[in-house]
Amino acid sequence: MNRRSVFYRSVLLLAVLGAALGAQGAPPAAVGTVQGTVRSASGVVIVGAEVMVEGSLFRAQTGEDGRFSLAGLPAGTVRVTARRLGYQPQRRELVVPAGATATVDFRLATTPIQMEAISVTARREPSDSRLTGFRMRAETQSAGTIFTRDRIEQSPNRSTMDLLRTVPGFRLIPAARGSGQSSTIRFRANRCPPVVFIDGHAAGATEFDLETIDLHMVEGIEVYPTSTSLPAEFFTATRGEQCGVIAIWSRPAQPRPPRPRPPAEAVAAEARQAARKADEVDQVAYTLGGNPEVVYPDSLWRTSTPGEVLLEFVVDARGRLEWSTLLVVNETHPYFTRAVLEALMLARWEPAKVGTRRVAQLVVLPVRFVR
Repeated sequence: MNRRSVFYRSVLLLAVLGAALGAQGAPPAAVGTVQGTVRSASGVVIVGAEVMVEGSLFRAQTGEDGRFSLAGLPAGTVRVTARRLGYQPQRRELVVPAGATATVDFRLATTPIQMEAISVTARREPSDSRLTGFRMRAETQSAGTIFTRDRIEQSPNRSTMDLLRTVPGFRLIPAARGSGQSSTIRFRANRCPPVVFIDGHAAGATEFDLETIDLHMVEGIEVYPTSTSLPAEFFTATRGEQCGVIAIWSRPAQPRPPRPRPPAEAVAAEARQAARKADEVDQVAYTLGGNPEVVYPDSLWRTSTPGEVLLEFVVDARGRLEWSTLLVVNETHPYFTRAVLEALMLARWEPAKVGTRRVAQLVVLPVRFVR
């Protein structure tokens, strides 16, 4: 090998080594993070909103708290867009700081979507004539202690006996050992047991076992420690006895949405993705007989609390609501959501159509409670 070849090879080797050493010593690319929240115009968090950086593959979805995080973004100016079905997308331009985090919060306005918003403006009581007197007394609360359904749900007590312990003058007398009886109830200094009514009818037993009453099945409870405060419908049946009355009213039949079957979230997400959107069908899915009849939650009605709920679900080609796909996009109070779900249980659907063919459709249902 001549000297010239050796020289050129040495120069090439030095160049390769220099490049390698330079690469090892090069500073890493400057990156940062963008995080924040996505909410509706009224400030309610939005679940499942997509947040993306324009011109890149960076994407994230908001969780149940409405928060998102985009990490590893190149430092510099970027355009970030938040969007969700049923809302107008919003774009923000911001600077991603090197080695730090930028915060951005989105407020998305609603858009006209496939179902008109249902407005609930009045408290509709379940049509059950046996509860008429109870509801009137609950409104006035003029005597005794009255536990409405909402008051029962808000109470930390999970048994009827524990709930009654909060009534003034309540006494629980332990049963004699070996008697086979449960504890007995007395009010104040009374020696006789209170008369127990079930749905307006006096129970036959003198010592009624209230532990057998499941609070989940109770619409309301009235407690009157003495006969001086008894409503007329109880006074006649007790013949004016001085030992008090406990009146228990059972709940009207309450529909309950079926529980999603596993694997819930992955399958549900695929079903929502595969279903047609409102602008992809010739006839959108709709409820037969008008909008679902939503009952304004009693406790929120009494406090004049307004609210909103936005639900997303699939109505399949047979007109069935696929409960496993149901997603609460936003809610201002879980009582509002429960009221809407109970109404949907009774709703019947006409499926969406493309031409004459029935297809599954992703439905977005907004409900507003107005006081």
